[in-house]
Amino acid sequence: MNVRDRLISLLGRFLSLLFRTRRLPERIAFERIVILKPCCLGDVLLATPVIAAVQRAFPAARLDFATGAWSRPVLLNNPRGRQVVDTGRVGQGRYDWRDVWRLAQLLRANRYDLCLTLDRSPRVGLAAWLACIPYRAGLDSGGRGFAHNIRVPVPPFRYEPELYLDVARAVSPAAARARFENGRSEFFPSDEDKAAVERLVPQALLVAIHPGGGNNPGMSLPSKRWSPERFAAIAQRLIAEYNATVVLVGAQSDQAITREVHAAMREPTTALIDLTGTLSIGQLGALYQRCTLMIGNDSGVMHLANAVGTPVVALFGPSDPRVYGPYDQKSLALWHEVGCNPCFKHGRARADCCPNHSIDAISVEECWQAVEIVLRRQGVAKRVHE
Repeated sequence: MNVRDRLISLLGRFLSLLFRTRRLPERIAFERIVILKPCCLGDVLLATPVIAAVQRAFPAARLDFATGAWSRPVLLNNPRGRQVVDTGRVGQGRYDWRDVWRLAQLLRANRYDLCLTLDRSPRVGLAAWLACIPYRAGLDSGGRGFAHNIRVPVPPFRYEPELYLDVARAVSPAAARARFENGRSEFFPSDEDKAAVERLVPQALLVAIHPGGGNNPGMSLPSKRWSPERFAAIAQRLIAEYNATVVLVGAQSDQAITREVHAAMREPTTALIDLTGTLSIGQLGALYQRCTLMIGNDSGVMHLANAVGTPVVALFGPSDPRVYGPYDQKSLALWHEVGCNPCFKHGRARADCCPNHSIDAISVEECWQAVEIVLRRQGVAKRVHE
């Protein structure tokens, strides 16, 4: 922990003496509930089991989710919530106290009686307090949750979706019970998204590959990316040995990386389709629903595949799959602890995070073996060569 983090934790523990905790009555019926998680795409997807858990515990309550513009698309079509509240600049990189105050006023206008804050930032927790929400349950990471009156401890090691569910458990035992009982993360593409994708890709064995990622508001971590040459080697074997159609996906900012994948292919092939930068989040989710497998780095769009039920082979380097890995038992996560990783403390990347050699410790052959295991579990056989 660096000096800044130590000072924040010390200040948080001091302030926690000034902010009183509150005991929930044995029976309470909340009318308006908000789940507060400003960022980021993958984290918000990992938080979607909380929506189902809270809905089950308080079926008569109005349930909203507050998040930023970056993550908003993964919630817009979710049938479990009523409204997606825009958190503005809070959690979207740099923001100041004016942004926190604006968010607080927006939350106050909605007259929530319960807020579940799934964020470690003390400023995000203060937004709920400034909004005068009577019951505020949230993560207390190193004393940073002083503004919550129902504080949920954050142990040194905890699977992130389960940590979010701990906040729901603190509010109601009926909200969340045993691990994985509440199911995986959820995403719901629209019918329009599904129709658009149906026109773009053939009826074939589809495998999506995402070679980019590592970008979120306020953070860029290229050390999360496996090399384009290695992704190309996997794509070639999928086409040659399984007669698969490989679809390259990613944001517009990933186009340079997918061009490197193209360049590393030994020969041109029509079985490689590049849709990088052309799909909305909803269309990408619809594409994943048509795929037999998704292969990619630890990123929000990897969690998107997991959320629609597509098996994933996920490649981890600086981040730890025991904390951020796929939330199901059909997928596989590959990771090697090389001495400088994992690189995340208090939900943020360390400034001295190790370079790419942490993810480069995953070999092509190791990835290929994982791909074959996941395909074999689904009954997919290799092509018969005449």
